[in-house]
Amino acid sequence: MIDAKKWLQQDIGDEFAAARLGDARRTKRLVEVARATEEMPDVGFPQMVESDGELEAIYRLLGNEEVKADAVLAPHIKATIGRAKQFPLCLMVHDTTAFEFSGERDGLGLMPGKQQGFFAHYALAVLPGPARVPLGVAGLERLTRKVRKSTQRKPHSYYTSQDPTRESLRWGRVMEAIEEQKEGFECIHVMDREADMFDLMAQAVREQARFVIRGDKERALVNEAGLVKGLLAKTEPRAYREVEVGERVAKRRELIKPKPGASRKRRVADLAVGSHTIEIRRPGTSDAPERSLKLNLVHVWEPSPPRGQAAVEWVLFTTEPVTTKTQLNAIVDYYRSRWVIEEFFKAIKTGCAYEKRQLMSRRALLNALAIFVPIAGMRTSAMVFNDGI
Repeated sequence: MIDAKKWLQQDIGDEFAAARLGDARRTKRLVEVARATEEMPDVGFPQMVESDGELEAIYRLLGNEEVKADAVLAPHIKATIGRAKQFPLCLMVHDTTAFEFSGERDGLGLMPGKQQGFFAHYALAVLPGPARVPLGVAGLERLTRKVRKSTQRKPHSYYTSQDPTRESLRWGRVMEAIEEQKEGFECIHVMDREADMFDLMAQAVREQARFVIRGDKERALVNEAGLVKGLLAKTEPRAYREVEVGERVAKRRELIKPKPGASRKRRVADLAVGSHTIEIRRPGTSDAPERSLKLNLVHVWEPSPPRGQAAVEWVLFTTEPVTTKTQLNAIVDYYRSRWVIEEFFKAIKTGCAYEKRQLMSRRALLNALAIFVPIAGMRTSAMVFNDGI
Protein backbone atom coordinates (compact mmCIF):
# COMPACT_ATOMS: atom_id res chain seq x y z
CA MET A 1 0.00 0.00 0.00
CA ILE A 2 1.52 3.31 -1.05
CA ASP A 3 1.15 6.66 0.64
CA ALA A 4 -1.09 8.75 -1.62
CA LYS A 5 0.95 11.82 -0.66
CA LYS A 6 3.71 10.59 -2.95
CA TRP A 7 1.57 11.86 -5.82
CA LEU A 8 2.16 15.37 -4.49
CA GLN A 9 5.87 14.96 -3.88
CA GLN A 10 6.95 13.79 -7.31
CA ASP A 11 8.42 15.90 -10.10
CA ILE A 12 5.65 17.01 -12.48
CA GLY A 13 7.99 16.13 -15.32
CA ASP A 14 7.49 12.45 -14.45
CA GLU A 15 3.89 12.74 -15.69
CA PHE A 16 5.13 13.65 -19.18
CA ALA A 17 8.54 11.96 -19.54
CA ALA A 18 7.10 8.98 -21.42
CA ALA A 19 5.09 11.06 -23.92
CA ARG A 20 5.60 9.80 -27.47
CA LEU A 21 5.64 12.90 -29.65
CA GLY A 22 7.67 11.58 -32.57
CA ASP A 23 10.90 13.22 -31.47
CA ALA A 24 12.72 12.94 -28.14
CA ARG A 25 13.49 16.67 -28.28
CA ARG A 26 9.78 17.47 -28.22
CA THR A 27 9.28 15.28 -25.16
CA LYS A 28 12.22 16.98 -23.44
CA ARG A 29 10.70 20.38 -24.23
CA LEU A 30 7.31 19.19 -22.94
CA VAL A 31 8.86 18.24 -19.59
CA GLU A 32 10.55 21.65 -19.37
CA VAL A 33 7.29 23.46 -20.18
CA ALA A 34 5.40 21.41 -17.57
CA ARG A 35 7.93 22.28 -14.89
CA ALA A 36 7.79 25.98 -15.76
CA THR A 37 4.00 25.88 -15.78
CA GLU A 38 3.82 24.17 -12.39
CA GLU A 39 5.85 26.96 -10.82
CA MET A 40 3.42 29.70 -11.93
CA PRO A 41 0.30 28.11 -13.46
CA ASP A 42 -1.90 31.20 -13.15
CA VAL A 43 0.32 33.58 -15.15
CA GLY A 44 0.73 33.91 -18.89
CA PHE A 45 3.36 31.95 -20.77
CA PRO A 46 5.50 35.09 -21.30
CA GLN A 47 5.81 35.46 -17.51
CA MET A 48 6.85 31.81 -17.05
CA VAL A 49 10.09 32.09 -19.02
CA GLU A 50 13.14 34.32 -19.01
CA SER A 51 13.71 34.87 -22.73
CA ASP A 52 11.87 35.34 -25.99
CA GLY A 53 13.55 32.20 -27.27
CA GLU A 54 12.04 30.06 -24.51
CA LEU A 55 8.64 31.61 -25.14
CA GLU A 56 8.87 30.90 -28.85
CA ALA A 57 9.81 27.29 -28.06
CA ILE A 58 6.63 26.92 -25.97
CA TYR A 59 4.44 28.26 -28.77
CA ARG A 60 6.14 26.04 -31.34
CA LEU A 61 5.57 22.98 -29.18
CA LEU A 62 1.90 23.73 -28.50
CA GLY A 63 1.15 24.49 -32.14
CA ASN A 64 3.20 21.68 -33.68
CA GLU A 65 1.04 19.48 -35.94
CA GLU A 66 3.02 16.42 -34.79
CA VAL A 67 2.12 17.04 -31.14
CA LYS A 68 -1.24 15.51 -30.22
CA ALA A 69 -3.04 16.30 -26.98
CA ASP A 70 -3.87 12.64 -26.39
CA ALA A 71 -0.18 11.74 -26.67
CA VAL A 72 0.76 14.53 -24.26
CA LEU A 73 -1.74 13.28 -21.67
CA ALA A 74 -1.30 9.52 -22.19
CA PRO A 75 1.55 9.09 -19.65
CA HIS A 76 -0.50 10.88 -16.97
CA ILE A 77 -3.53 8.64 -17.57
CA LYS A 78 -1.30 5.57 -17.41
CA ALA A 79 0.30 6.85 -14.20
CA THR A 80 -3.14 7.56 -12.69
CA ILE A 81 -4.28 4.01 -13.41
CA GLY A 82 -1.01 2.77 -11.89
CA ARG A 83 -1.64 4.74 -8.71
CA ALA A 84 -5.22 3.47 -8.53
CA LYS A 85 -4.03 -0.13 -8.85
CA GLN A 86 -2.12 0.22 -5.59
CA PHE A 87 -5.39 0.52 -3.67
CA PRO A 88 -8.17 -2.07 -3.35
CA LEU A 89 -10.88 0.32 -4.54
CA CYS A 90 -10.95 3.63 -6.41
CA LEU A 91 -13.82 5.87 -7.45
CA MET A 92 -13.96 7.18 -11.01
CA VAL A 93 -15.83 10.47 -10.76
CA HIS A 94 -17.21 11.61 -14.13
CA ASP A 95 -18.38 15.04 -15.24
CA THR A 96 -18.28 17.47 -18.15
CA THR A 97 -17.21 21.09 -18.11
CA ALA A 98 -17.23 23.85 -20.74
CA PHE A 99 -14.21 25.93 -21.71
CA GLU A 100 -15.03 29.26 -23.37
CA PHE A 101 -12.68 31.75 -25.01
CA SER A 102 -13.10 35.32 -26.18
CA GLY A 103 -12.22 36.50 -29.68
CA GLU A 104 -11.84 34.49 -32.84
CA ARG A 105 -9.93 31.22 -32.44
CA ASP A 106 -9.17 28.71 -35.16
CA GLY A 107 -11.04 25.40 -34.96
CA LEU A 108 -13.13 26.00 -31.85
CA GLY A 109 -16.81 25.16 -31.64
CA LEU A 110 -19.92 27.18 -30.87
CA MET A 111 -21.05 27.56 -27.27
CA PRO A 112 -24.52 28.41 -25.90
CA GLY A 113 -23.48 32.08 -25.54
CA LYS A 114 -21.64 34.15 -28.12
CA GLN A 115 -18.18 32.77 -27.40
CA GLN A 116 -16.25 29.88 -28.88
CA GLY A 117 -14.94 26.89 -27.04
CA PHE A 118 -15.35 23.18 -26.41
CA PHE A 119 -16.50 20.72 -23.78
CA ALA A 120 -14.28 18.28 -21.91
CA HIS A 121 -15.56 15.15 -20.20
CA TYR A 122 -13.31 13.88 -17.43
CA ALA A 123 -13.08 10.84 -15.19
CA LEU A 124 -11.12 11.75 -12.06
CA ALA A 125 -9.73 8.90 -9.96
CA VAL A 126 -10.55 9.53 -6.28
CA LEU A 127 -9.81 7.37 -3.26
CA PRO A 128 -12.90 6.61 -1.15
CA GLY A 129 -12.82 7.68 2.46
CA PRO A 130 -13.07 10.92 4.44
CA ALA A 131 -10.16 12.62 2.63
CA ARG A 132 -11.39 11.83 -0.92
CA VAL A 133 -7.88 12.14 -2.34
CA PRO A 134 -7.74 12.54 -6.14
CA LEU A 135 -5.03 10.53 -7.90
CA GLY A 136 -5.30 12.15 -11.33
CA VAL A 137 -7.34 11.92 -14.51
CA ALA A 138 -8.09 8.40 -15.77
CA GLY A 139 -10.11 9.42 -18.83
CA LEU A 140 -10.75 12.48 -20.99
CA GLU A 141 -12.81 13.16 -24.08
CA ARG A 142 -13.25 16.54 -25.78
CA LEU A 143 -16.36 17.66 -27.69
CA THR A 144 -16.65 20.49 -30.20
CA ARG A 145 -20.03 21.69 -31.44
CA LYS A 146 -20.47 22.92 -34.99
CA VAL A 147 -24.02 24.10 -34.29
CA ARG A 148 -24.96 26.41 -31.45
CA LYS A 149 -27.44 24.64 -29.19
CA SER A 150 -30.26 26.26 -27.30
CA THR A 151 -29.92 26.45 -23.52
CA GLN A 152 -33.45 25.02 -23.26
CA ARG A 153 -33.57 21.24 -23.14
CA LYS A 154 -35.66 19.63 -25.89
CA PRO A 155 -37.65 16.43 -25.42
CA HIS A 156 -35.64 13.28 -26.08
CA SER A 157 -36.83 11.30 -29.09
CA TYR A 158 -36.16 7.89 -30.56
CA TYR A 159 -34.41 9.49 -33.53
CA THR A 160 -31.97 11.50 -31.42
CA SER A 161 -31.27 8.39 -29.36
CA GLN A 162 -30.17 6.56 -32.53
CA ASP A 163 -27.71 9.27 -33.61
CA PRO A 164 -24.24 7.63 -33.51
CA THR A 165 -22.65 11.08 -33.02
CA ARG A 166 -24.79 12.12 -30.04
CA GLU A 167 -22.81 13.73 -27.25
CA SER A 168 -24.28 11.55 -24.51
CA LEU A 169 -22.24 8.56 -25.72
CA ARG A 170 -19.15 10.14 -24.14
CA TRP A 171 -20.13 8.77 -20.72
CA GLY A 172 -20.06 5.20 -21.95
CA ARG A 173 -16.90 5.61 -24.01
CA VAL A 174 -14.88 6.99 -21.12
CA MET A 175 -16.27 4.38 -18.73
CA GLU A 176 -15.40 1.59 -21.17
CA ALA A 177 -11.87 2.92 -21.71
CA ILE A 178 -11.27 2.80 -17.95
CA GLU A 179 -12.79 -0.65 -17.59
CA GLU A 180 -10.40 -1.96 -20.24
CA GLN A 181 -7.43 -0.77 -18.14
CA LYS A 182 -8.59 -1.66 -14.64
CA GLU A 183 -7.12 -5.14 -14.34
CA GLY A 184 -5.78 -5.53 -10.82
CA PHE A 185 -8.12 -3.21 -8.94
CA GLU A 186 -11.80 -2.43 -8.46
CA CYS A 187 -13.45 0.85 -9.35
CA ILE A 188 -16.90 2.39 -9.00
CA HIS A 189 -18.06 4.98 -11.53
CA VAL A 190 -19.75 7.95 -9.84
CA MET A 191 -21.93 10.17 -12.02
CA ASP A 192 -24.48 12.95 -11.62
CA ARG A 193 -27.99 13.20 -13.09
CA GLU A 194 -26.84 13.85 -16.65
CA ALA A 195 -25.65 10.23 -16.73
CA ASP A 196 -29.09 8.85 -15.79
CA MET A 197 -29.54 7.05 -19.12
CA PHE A 198 -30.95 3.56 -19.49
CA ASP A 199 -28.50 2.69 -22.28
CA LEU A 200 -25.50 3.76 -20.17
CA MET A 201 -26.62 1.77 -17.13
CA ALA A 202 -27.41 -1.22 -19.33
CA GLN A 203 -23.93 -1.01 -20.84
CA ALA A 204 -22.40 -0.87 -17.36
CA VAL A 205 -24.37 -3.91 -16.16
CA ARG A 206 -23.52 -5.77 -19.37
CA GLU A 207 -19.81 -5.06 -18.89
CA GLN A 208 -19.98 -5.71 -15.12
CA ALA A 209 -18.95 -2.15 -14.34
CA ARG A 210 -19.92 -0.90 -10.89
CA PHE A 211 -21.62 2.49 -10.55
CA VAL A 212 -23.46 5.03 -8.42
CA ILE A 213 -25.55 7.35 -10.60
CA ARG A 214 -27.92 10.03 -9.38
CA GLY A 215 -31.26 9.18 -10.95
CA ASP A 216 -34.60 10.59 -12.00
CA LYS A 217 -37.80 10.12 -10.04
CA GLU A 218 -39.72 9.84 -13.31
CA ARG A 219 -38.26 6.47 -14.35
CA ALA A 220 -40.90 3.82 -15.03
CA LEU A 221 -40.79 0.62 -13.00
CA VAL A 222 -41.57 -2.89 -14.15
CA ASN A 223 -44.48 -4.58 -12.38
CA GLU A 224 -45.15 -1.43 -10.38
CA ALA A 225 -48.06 0.95 -10.62
CA GLY A 226 -46.23 4.09 -11.50
CA LEU A 227 -42.78 5.63 -11.40
CA VAL A 228 -39.81 5.71 -9.06
CA LYS A 229 -41.25 8.79 -7.34
CA GLY A 230 -44.26 6.75 -6.23
CA LEU A 231 -41.93 4.32 -4.48
CA LEU A 232 -39.99 7.01 -2.64
CA ALA A 233 -42.90 7.86 -0.35
CA LYS A 234 -42.64 4.30 1.00
CA THR A 235 -38.95 4.52 1.88
CA GLU A 236 -38.25 3.43 5.44
CA PRO A 237 -35.21 5.16 6.98
CA ARG A 238 -32.51 2.64 7.83
CA ALA A 239 -29.68 5.03 8.59
CA TYR A 240 -29.22 8.68 9.54
CA ARG A 241 -26.38 10.97 8.54
CA GLU A 242 -25.16 14.49 9.15
CA VAL A 243 -23.79 15.82 5.88
CA GLU A 244 -22.37 19.24 5.10
CA VAL A 245 -23.95 20.60 1.92
CA GLY A 246 -22.27 23.42 0.07
CA GLU A 247 -23.62 26.79 -0.94
CA ARG A 248 -25.33 26.87 -4.31
CA VAL A 249 -26.01 30.11 -6.18
CA ALA A 250 -28.93 30.11 -8.58
CA LYS A 251 -28.16 30.64 -12.25
CA ARG A 252 -29.55 33.71 -13.98
CA ARG A 253 -32.38 31.80 -15.69
CA GLU A 254 -33.29 30.20 -12.33
CA LEU A 255 -33.57 33.62 -10.73
CA ILE A 256 -35.97 34.76 -13.45
CA LYS A 257 -38.11 31.65 -12.97
CA PRO A 258 -37.16 30.26 -9.54
CA LYS A 259 -36.93 26.49 -9.11
CA PRO A 260 -36.99 24.54 -5.85
CA GLY A 261 -33.45 24.12 -4.63
CA ALA A 262 -32.02 26.56 -7.18
CA SER A 263 -30.01 28.22 -4.41
CA ARG A 264 -29.09 27.30 -0.85
CA LYS A 265 -26.76 28.26 1.96
CA ARG A 266 -23.90 26.13 3.24
CA ARG A 267 -25.15 24.11 6.18
CA VAL A 268 -25.11 20.73 7.90
CA ALA A 269 -28.12 18.67 6.86
CA ASP A 270 -29.62 15.83 8.90
CA LEU A 271 -30.37 13.15 6.32
CA ALA A 272 -32.27 9.89 6.37
CA VAL A 273 -31.15 7.00 4.16
CA GLY A 274 -33.20 4.05 2.91
CA SER A 275 -33.16 1.68 -0.04
CA HIS A 276 -35.19 -0.37 -2.48
CA THR A 277 -34.43 -3.07 -5.00
CA ILE A 278 -36.06 -2.01 -8.25
CA GLU A 279 -36.47 -3.04 -11.86
CA ILE A 280 -36.63 -0.14 -14.29
CA ARG A 281 -38.29 -0.44 -17.66
CA ARG A 282 -36.51 0.23 -20.94
CA PRO A 283 -37.85 3.54 -22.33
CA GLY A 284 -39.29 3.78 -25.82
CA THR A 285 -36.35 5.92 -26.95
CA SER A 286 -33.88 3.10 -26.30
CA ASP A 287 -32.95 0.13 -28.46
CA ALA A 288 -30.81 -1.55 -25.79
CA PRO A 289 -31.19 -5.35 -25.88
CA GLU A 290 -32.23 -5.36 -22.21
CA ARG A 291 -35.99 -4.91 -21.71
CA SER A 292 -35.39 -3.91 -18.08
CA LEU A 293 -32.65 -3.49 -15.50
CA LYS A 294 -32.60 -4.72 -11.91
CA LEU A 295 -30.77 -2.21 -9.73
CA ASN A 296 -30.57 -1.03 -6.16
CA LEU A 297 -31.91 2.41 -5.28
CA VAL A 298 -30.61 4.41 -2.34
CA HIS A 299 -32.98 7.18 -1.27
CA VAL A 300 -31.38 10.04 0.68
CA TRP A 301 -33.63 12.81 1.97
CA GLU A 302 -33.84 15.58 4.55
CA PRO A 303 -37.00 15.09 6.64
CA SER A 304 -36.89 18.53 8.31
CA PRO A 305 -35.04 21.19 6.29
CA PRO A 306 -34.57 24.68 7.75
CA ARG A 307 -37.33 27.17 7.02
CA GLY A 308 -36.88 28.74 3.60
CA GLN A 309 -34.38 26.08 2.44
CA ALA A 310 -35.21 23.38 -0.07
CA ALA A 311 -34.82 19.86 1.30
CA VAL A 312 -31.85 17.81 0.19
CA GLU A 313 -32.94 14.70 -1.72
CA TRP A 314 -30.89 12.26 -3.79
CA VAL A 315 -32.08 9.22 -5.68
CA LEU A 316 -29.04 7.02 -6.36
CA PHE A 317 -29.15 4.09 -8.76
CA THR A 318 -26.37 1.62 -8.01
CA THR A 319 -24.98 -1.84 -8.60
CA GLU A 320 -23.63 -1.85 -5.01
CA PRO A 321 -25.24 -3.97 -2.25
CA VAL A 322 -27.62 -2.19 0.14
CA THR A 323 -28.09 -4.86 2.80
CA THR A 324 -26.44 -3.13 5.77
CA LYS A 325 -26.22 0.38 7.20
CA THR A 326 -22.50 0.35 6.46
CA GLN A 327 -23.19 -0.34 2.79
CA LEU A 328 -25.82 2.41 2.62
CA ASN A 329 -23.49 4.94 4.22
CA ALA A 330 -20.69 3.92 1.85
CA ILE A 331 -22.89 4.62 -1.19
CA VAL A 332 -23.81 8.04 0.19
CA ASP A 333 -20.11 8.81 0.66
CA TYR A 334 -19.26 7.56 -2.82
CA TYR A 335 -21.73 10.03 -4.29
CA ARG A 336 -20.52 12.85 -2.07
CA SER A 337 -17.05 12.33 -3.57
CA ARG A 338 -18.45 13.71 -6.83
CA TRP A 339 -17.80 17.24 -5.60
CA VAL A 340 -14.03 16.69 -5.80
CA ILE A 341 -14.26 17.04 -9.56
CA GLU A 342 -15.78 20.50 -9.13
CA GLU A 343 -12.65 21.50 -7.23
CA PHE A 344 -10.57 20.01 -10.04
CA PHE A 345 -12.44 22.13 -12.62
CA LYS A 346 -11.84 25.19 -10.45
CA ALA A 347 -8.13 24.37 -10.32
CA ILE A 348 -7.97 24.34 -14.15
CA LYS A 349 -10.11 27.42 -14.75
CA THR A 350 -8.97 29.61 -11.85
CA GLY A 351 -5.75 28.11 -10.53
CA CYS A 352 -4.33 27.60 -14.03
CA ALA A 353 -6.24 30.49 -15.67
CA TYR A 354 -6.81 28.23 -18.66
CA GLU A 355 -9.65 30.20 -20.28
CA LYS A 356 -7.49 33.35 -20.25
CA ARG A 357 -4.85 31.80 -22.52
CA GLN A 358 -4.34 33.77 -25.71
CA LEU A 359 -3.51 30.74 -27.84
CA MET A 360 -5.23 31.16 -31.18
CA SER A 361 -5.76 27.59 -32.39
CA ARG A 362 -7.68 24.59 -31.13
CA ARG A 363 -4.55 22.45 -31.39
CA ALA A 364 -2.50 24.75 -29.18
CA LEU A 365 -5.33 25.09 -26.64
CA LEU A 366 -5.86 21.33 -26.38
CA ASN A 367 -2.12 20.70 -25.99
CA ALA A 368 -1.97 23.33 -23.27
CA LEU A 369 -4.96 21.75 -21.52
CA ALA A 370 -3.18 18.38 -21.53
CA ILE A 371 -0.29 20.03 -19.67
CA PHE A 372 -2.57 21.74 -17.15
CA VAL A 373 -4.54 18.55 -16.29
CA PRO A 374 -1.87 16.87 -14.10
CA ILE A 375 -0.97 20.23 -12.53
CA ALA A 376 -4.61 20.88 -11.63
CA GLY A 377 -4.89 17.33 -10.29
CA MET A 378 -1.91 17.79 -7.99
CA ARG A 379 -3.24 21.14 -6.78
CA THR A 380 -6.62 19.60 -6.03
CA SER A 381 -4.91 16.81 -4.07
CA ALA A 382 -2.87 19.37 -2.12
CA MET A 383 -6.04 21.28 -1.26
CA VAL A 384 -7.71 18.06 -0.03
CA PHE A 385 -4.72 17.22 2.20
CA ASN A 386 -4.45 20.73 3.60
CA ASP A 387 -8.08 21.75 4.01
CA GLY A 388 -10.40 18.86 3.15
CA ILE A 389 -13.60 19.32 1.21
